[in-house]
Amino acid sequence: MREILFKAKQVGDDEWVEGYYQKRYNFLGNEEHLIFHVDSHTVWECTEINLETLCQFTGLCDRYGNKIWENDILKTWSGEYAQVKFGFYNTGFAIGNYNQGFYAAFSEDSYYRHELGFWCKKAYVRGNIFDNKELLQKNK
Repeated sequence: MREILFKAKQVGDDEWVEGYYQKRYNFLGNEEHLIFHVDSHTVWECTEINLETLCQFTGLCDRYGNKIWENDILKTWSGEYAQVKFGFYNTGFAIGNYNQGFYAAFSEDSYYRHELGFWCKKAYVRGNIFDNKELLQKNK
């Protein structure tokens, strides 16, 4: 069974934090988005995050052993860059070729749609869409 982990950028300093996601409401009824993580191997801390940067761990690692997260940009076996997303029709995590546009890449009849589970060991993480969006332009 895979570990259900998330990562997101912290509010304020834009540093990545990974751990367990929780949405909750404070005493005033305001919505908060937090990631709980262990600091110093013993103390649990919670960090407020920017919800727009929330990414789920796919449960898979690339050819170098790096965790693959939703919204990562992988360099594929063919030398192109592709974004990791949760597939349409509940197919699980998949990667799409940006040359055809993201939604075209995930259509059922698209040549460029690949299930991530089979291909992850042939690709590697180069960045993510929040920090390295320019990588997706290299395919054009």
